[in-house]
Amino acid sequence: MALEAVATKDDTLTLSFSSESPVARSFGDEVLSHAAGAVDLSRLNDGAPLLWNHDPNQLLGVVESAQISSSKGRAVVRWGASPEAQQRRADVENGVIRNVSVGYQIDELQRQGEVYVATSWTPLEISLVSIAADPNVGIGRSLSQPATPSMTYAKQQPIAGSGDLDFTPADHKRYSLIRAVKAAATGDWSQAGFERECSRALEQQMGREARGFFMPENLSVRTPYITSTANAAGNLVGTELHGEMFIDALRNRLAVAELGATMLPGLVGNVDIPRRTGLTSTYWVAEGSAVTESNGTFDLVSLRPKTVGALSSWTRLMSLQSTPQLEDLIRQDMVTQLATAIDLAAINGSGSSNQPTGLLNTSGVNAVAGGTNGASITFDHLADLKKEVAIDNADSASAGYLSNAKVEAKLMKLTTSGSGEYFYGPGAGTPGSVWGRRFVISNQIPSNLTKGSASGTCSAVIYGNWSDLLVGMWGATDVLVNPFGSGFSAGNLELRAMQTIDIAVRHPESFAVMKDALVA
Repeated sequence: MALEAVATKDDTLTLSFSSESPVARSFGDEVLSHAAGAVDLSRLNDGAPLLWNHDPNQLLGVVESAQISSSKGRAVVRWGASPEAQQRRADVENGVIRNVSVGYQIDELQRQGEVYVATSWTPLEISLVSIAADPNVGIGRSLSQPATPSMTYAKQQPIAGSGDLDFTPADHKRYSLIRAVKAAATGDWSQAGFERECSRALEQQMGREARGFFMPENLSVRTPYITSTANAAGNLVGTELHGEMFIDALRNRLAVAELGATMLPGLVGNVDIPRRTGLTSTYWVAEGSAVTESNGTFDLVSLRPKTVGALSSWTRLMSLQSTPQLEDLIRQDMVTQLATAIDLAAINGSGSSNQPTGLLNTSGVNAVAGGTNGASITFDHLADLKKEVAIDNADSASAGYLSNAKVEAKLMKLTTSGSGEYFYGPGAGTPGSVWGRRFVISNQIPSNLTKGSASGTCSAVIYGNWSDLLVGMWGATDVLVNPFGSGFSAGNLELRAMQTIDIAVRHPESFAVMKDALVA
């Protein structure tokens, strides 16, 4: 909220802390209802704290009273006597601090059209904050973000954030990963106060401390960046640098999110999702006869934390000479490397050696076999993949195919007998689609599988309803800086970035796979 503060007597301040402005969440827009009975003010009216950036260790005062009027939450707060509280008070009175946020829990959430409305919620504390996404919303509102949008949440259930912060475009430019790394390496955060506040806000979201610092998910090192080596970071230093023309490495296309996999951010503990596996039977009976009892069956889809990490380094000279463009490159490289690993695990994770289980190795997924020694891929195989999903009542207009470039090239060369016209080529329909279904290409799909005598030459093809693929995520990317790594004598820093996730399939029948497609 914009502060809308009015100074009153006796060291108190009147302010507004909440409104019905929608806030974008991973599952859609969320609205806090201010209708009669929707807001439980008991915690605020029982001496709730006034904090700085939702940090319980930075107490600024106490809430003396709270009420709802004109679709807004309003409160009177009293300043504390600590030096920090008095400093923040001076910043408020001088117009430096302008934003207020509320930390809250959702007791009941309902979907109403295109938005999710918290029809019952409880404010827990009020914070003055440094960051606001727009004139009405502050960074701290993400405290209440649930892992997934179900209809009801149990009261008092701890709910963590997604790892995102409500950044404005200016905040994105202001945040510096390089500055945060320097601060973590030296222990001196005096020049990285904004970055430290962001990490602390994420700690509040997840209810735990970072080992190093948390980097927001909506920002984000792999090979050493060395200014004296052209293909590392040397080409990023100089007075004639054209950063806008930077040539990135060629990377595998990330596919599962593009196809519509369901992302579950903000998980806390182990997750079990109930699943119906069998339906209740119905019977026709004669008048006066009893109906046979029949019960549905259920099991659980489980998500358990598994961690992927990347280790990188950069030199002291690089951090001193780097241009602003390097900041974006480092963020992008770190995020992309972790995202690529997660995408690959969702497709072909082994389920062993600390990896999640990917679609190609998930038990119960429909299988289409080409032959004893594989088979040259045809459109008949694509039809069979679609059929297997359809007969299990799992096909939908949003379903799609996923394979690699070798399979795509083979399909593009198929022609009709006699006329020689291409089935899947120029003028053969909408690019990237087959029979109205998306056809996405990514070299994350393996092309070195074995079937019989076809050793290391088979490709995979997947068809499915991709919303039934679940990607669970625990917290934000945790970045730890080691200033005493293998490059200590040269002044190098080592960075370790880690992200905790798991993969699960809501219904294995929603997918069909072919693992023996030949393209030669």
